[in-house]
This record gives sequence, C-alpha cells and structure tokens, in this order.
Amino acid sequence: MHYSETVFNTLKALSILFVISLSVHAHAGTPVCKLKPYKLPELKDYNHMKYAPNHKGRLYDGGAFMASMDTYDDDNSDGVPEYLAQPEWVAMHIKAYSSVRPSGYAPGAKRPNPWYSINDFKKEKKYYKTKKTINDSYRGAGHTWNRGHLAMRADANRISKEHGCNTFVFANAVPQAVKFNQGIWLGIENYISSLSNEYGELWVVSGPIYTSNKKIKYIGESNKKEIPVGVPDKLFKVFFIELKDGSGVQVHSLIYPNKFNALPEHYKTGRCSKDKTYNHSPYLVSIAQVEKETGLEFFPNIDMDLSEYKNLKANNLPFFSEINRVGYCQ
Repeated sequence: MHYSETVFNTLKALSILFVISLSVHAHAGTPVCKLKPYKLPELKDYNHMKYAPNHKGRLYDGGAFMASMDTYDDDNSDGVPEYLAQPEWVAMHIKAYSSVRPSGYAPGAKRPNPWYSINDFKKEKKYYKTKKTINDSYRGAGHTWNRGHLAMRADANRISKEHGCNTFVFANAVPQAVKFNQGIWLGIENYISSLSNEYGELWVVSGPIYTSNKKIKYIGESNKKEIPVGVPDKLFKVFFIELKDGSGVQVHSLIYPNKFNALPEHYKTGRCSKDKTYNHSPYLVSIAQVEKETGLEFFPNIDMDLSEYKNLKANNLPFFSEINRVGYCQ
C-alpha cells in the first residue's frame, strides 16, 4: 500500500505527538519541588537542637534540620575575620522509617533548580556589594566541588517531600569534593540512616573544618562579583544514640579530608554504587578532637567535667541488622 506525501507527514506528526504524550505521562507521577521554599508547620515531636554545639551564629530553621550559619569571624585562626557563606554546623534529629523500596529511602520530589535563595545571606551580599546568589558562586565548579548537603535530603523526605525540598538551601551545604560527596560521605549518611532505623531515632551534627593558619580556598569569581564560598579542608560528623536502657548516650565522631585529588585509600573510586562499602574506621576520632579542630563545644549545659568522656574514641561503628539497611553503599 502506498500513502500520499500528505498522509505520510500526518501519520509521522501523530506518531511524534504520541511519543511526547507517553514521555509526559511517564514523568507525570514524579513531583517536582516548587521554585520557592515551602512554608511548613513546626515539627513539635522533633528536637534538632538536643545535642547541638554551644556556638550559635545566625540560626536557620530548615524544618527537617537546624543550622548555625557562619558570621563575620576568624575561621582559620589567622587573625583575619571572613564570611564563609555556609553553615558552621547543621543538626538533625532522624527518626526510623519503614520503606518498601529497595533503597530503603522515603520517596521525594525532583530537586529545585536553581537551589533556593534565602534572605539569611543578605549580610554577605551587602558586604560584597553584589546581587548575585550563592548559586552563581557554584556555577562552573561542579566538576570539582559539589553543593554538598550536611543534612541529608533522603532523611528529610522521611518527614515529607516538602521537607526534603527545603534541604536545598545553602544554609545546609558546603563545597564538597565530587568523589567525596558521592562516595564515602554518602556512605556514612546511609549508614547513619540505617542506624536510626535500628535504634528508633538518633541525632547527628555535621559541619566544615578549616585547618588552623592555612589559607582558605574559595569558589566564586570576584571579577564577576560572585560571593566567595569557603572550601573546607575537612568535614566532621558526630552522631548521638540514646541507649534504650536509659544508661546514657553513645557518641561517635568522624573527621574526613575534603579531597578532590589524590583520594585517600579508603575513599575508593568515590562512586557509591560501584564501591558498595567503605572503611570509616580510619576517620573515627574523639569528640574532643572535633571540638579542638572546630572551636565548638558539645554538651555545653552539663555542669561537670566531661573531658575523660570526650577524649574517648570508638574503635568501630555500631551494628545494624540487614532489614534496617538504607542506600546502595555504606
């Protein structure tokens, strides 16, 4: 059978429309984060600040997390104050979550693009006399430095998709080396999520470390009037588990180098799905070491000498059962 050219072109157009229709339908069920942060009700049964450090700069309530944003201060002990355009620490209360998905993650929405701009960085904009956002500072740096979450979006999704969307703010991020962020850092995040399932809940505090008297690296181009964003030398993570028998609080602390080249041995390839498991033991430290390298103080309201307790360093990480596993690498 032969078709005229007009009939052929009509059928071709209809087939293209059919393919487009199928594509739209296939993605119709995936929610997308809206363009501005969600206004969400207060979470009355969460206490993100329970084990937060004493030092509080500009506090930012992210709903699923609390952040202390950097102020105009001396972050690397060189005698010169600076803005780092990022949090000093982010604290998060994570509760157990039961998922039928193979990943163990709660369902979320497609991330906002660009990340949300928040008014809390007005001081930096005024100081650097610019209208640019921190999104602009990261533009072009993605092959080396990721917008690295400190409070994991997947954990916020346990509360709601909207809470997950609201983690995409720079009060919750620092520049992280790509293979670090997508590898061993994701592994420890998944591990802590798994532990929260095992114990019912836990608390975690994460943040950047700037090496004393070492010149700070920045992303963002001054000739484009972009806000300089400090690149941490290291990142810390401290998590707190309240023992079920009421006998106390188990604390584990880790410090990781934020490397983009010459990866440490235990970082492997830096690809979570390929590496599967990481050895976090070399990065275990005492909470006293975290305090020393950050200037923060944990358990500030306890009126007793905790130095012996704070100087204890775990030799290994707690166990969780396979049914509580989260993510594709640990």
